Amino acid sequence: MPADFWFNRHIEYWSLPPAEDVLDHVRRARIQVVQMGNFGPDFYSVVEDPEVGRFLAGMPVVGIEPNLALAAELIPQVRDAGARVVGQLSMTLHYGDPESGLGLFGPVWQQMWTPEILGDAPCAGVAEAAAQTDGAPSRRIIEGRPYFTCRGCIANPLWLQTLKAMVTKGIELGLQGFNATHNYQGFCDCSHCADAIRLHLEGEHGLPPEELRALFGGDLGQVADLREPDPQAPEPLRRRLASVLEQGAARLRKAAFDEVFITHGRALQPDLLLAQWYHKYGLRVNDERAGLPDELWGKDEDYIWFSQGPYRWGSSIEQGFIADMGLQSRHMHLAGGGRPFVVNKYDYRRWRVWAAEAAAHGGSALSFHAGPPRPEQEQDTGIAPEDYFGPVIRYQRFIADHEDLLHPAEPWSQVGVVYPRRAERDGVVEYLDVLKRVGEWLEDAHILFDFLFEKHLPSRAARYRVIILPDVQRLSDAEIDALRSHVESGGGLVLTGACGTRNPDDTPRDEDPFADLRAHTGVSCFDVPESTWQPETVVIRTLSGDPEMPVYTRLPDDELGQDFVSRVEQVGGGLWLRSDAPWSVRVRAWQALEGKALVLHWINYRQDEDAVIEIPIPIGPIEVDLDLPASAQVDRIEWRYPEMKEPVELEFRIEGDCLHFSIPRLIVYGMSVIHLRD
Repeated sequence: MPADFWFNRHIEYWSLPPAEDVLDHVRRARIQVVQMGNFGPDFYSVVEDPEVGRFLAGMPVVGIEPNLALAAELIPQVRDAGARVVGQLSMTLHYGDPESGLGLFGPVWQQMWTPEILGDAPCAGVAEAAAQTDGAPSRRIIEGRPYFTCRGCIANPLWLQTLKAMVTKGIELGLQGFNATHNYQGFCDCSHCADAIRLHLEGEHGLPPEELRALFGGDLGQVADLREPDPQAPEPLRRRLASVLEQGAARLRKAAFDEVFITHGRALQPDLLLAQWYHKYGLRVNDERAGLPDELWGKDEDYIWFSQGPYRWGSSIEQGFIADMGLQSRHMHLAGGGRPFVVNKYDYRRWRVWAAEAAAHGGSALSFHAGPPRPEQEQDTGIAPEDYFGPVIRYQRFIADHEDLLHPAEPWSQVGVVYPRRAERDGVVEYLDVLKRVGEWLEDAHILFDFLFEKHLPSRAARYRVIILPDVQRLSDAEIDALRSHVESGGGLVLTGACGTRNPDDTPRDEDPFADLRAHTGVSCFDVPESTWQPETVVIRTLSGDPEMPVYTRLPDDELGQDFVSRVEQVGGGLWLRSDAPWSVRVRAWQALEGKALVLHWINYRQDEDAVIEIPIPIGPIEVDLDLPASAQVDRIEWRYPEMKEPVELEFRIEGDCLHFSIPRLIVYGMSVIHLRD
């Protein structure tokens, strides 16, 4: 990341926006990053066809050169307004048809390789660089997309040369960074991928020779496709092969990204801002870099970007559905090591909620994927551009005004929940079932908690009053020793499932390493039937199309959850935070490192769920009891929120180590700022 650059205010446009939309927004909200426009193969493949929608081109007008001219005009204006400009660039996806000569398979290939545009072509035609299926360029039909959806092969040097030329052109236009999109393809049928698979399987990150022989029945050199094991191979070994192949594909994606953007791009512009547009719907194993080892996860990227999938734009509180991003944000902050992160969830209505979630969890607001609603859409949607600009600018300006309370800052959490990173890397489907249910209980109860990986236990366990292991089975001896030391020092430990019964490499341990601790007063064990951890699939009445979404029983109606929370309270010696706020309010606490303040961030999800635009239903007063950190002395407490005329100073009282105060009213988002004396 460029030195001393951290951001929490951004806007994103898939296509280049009109200058009058973006420039005023950047100035008024003090936007730090504008991500806009597409500069990769998807753009070049369809931009010359006036019959293709401009959204699919990722650029606003017809023609390569007219769009590049628009970019060359707009990018400097955005930079002069005060923001860094990042472009989107597809690593693989483009549209075309090799048989009909459409897209990059047609005349446009020669048109784009000129001295004025991309320079010299790496090959005679895109077919030489395309991903292969059965010996021909791969293609598939996606409803609503033009031609066929095709992809280049990231193992093919000719394709990487193509992408490098596009990066060079983007930098010439004034781009200061790139977010790489569509970098989620695996191995194809081409010879480059076959060589990459073989090297991976036989290398240090692959499989032992005896396992490879068992999978393929002999000499690997005689195997046509190393992705297809012998049907008679043992099923556990087949699953292991699938996991190792996905890890190899993740390494291939990382290597391609590094070659194109880090080695090539940063050689041209050393402070290039870089990210990858990845996906993690519902904290499932669909993160395209989950198979990477920790030392490569997000390495050399400046910010972390995860899309969260559809149906995140509304709530149905009576059904227990609020589409909140608290667990996802905790994961992104942890995995990214505190780097800026973006939760992209396509919420085209609850813009204040979206910005509030980002501020409360240390992320950046606001991603939109289309910019404000266009005026011509107003009649059909009932949403005007003003409905977007008003709340978004107000909230981003509030975030800018309070940046000293948001960064640098550290989570202030009573409970540490161990995230099973090792199971995730091996693609274990059910690895987060327990964590997600436990996390919802903790959120509903307003318990202050954070995530940590298994490897963090020796160095970080002492930060937390309570450690929760949600069926975290793979632990090292050092990590088990750290947990035992935590309990011996008076810390609380909550175990669920078969915690610690397997080694980091997934081999079973001879005995339960926590057998003696389970009778300890500082340890609580929580075993429930496996099916109990699953959410219920519910048709959400407030979302168009009546989608079925996973919904957990909320804590007030969940006896199992209430029992779990009481166990956490017991082994933790009480809860640091007690509040009468309803479950549909979320809270996160941070300690500002420069302002000597403890900040509680509150988010209210209650709103008019049948309205076209975001209409919050305020709640309050909210009574709060907070156990203060040791030796902390409170100077004053302020209530700050984006819609305020001025901060409200709150009355408070202290009884022993407990601070009591009352929040008068919570609209959508607010901060209880507890200023501490030196």
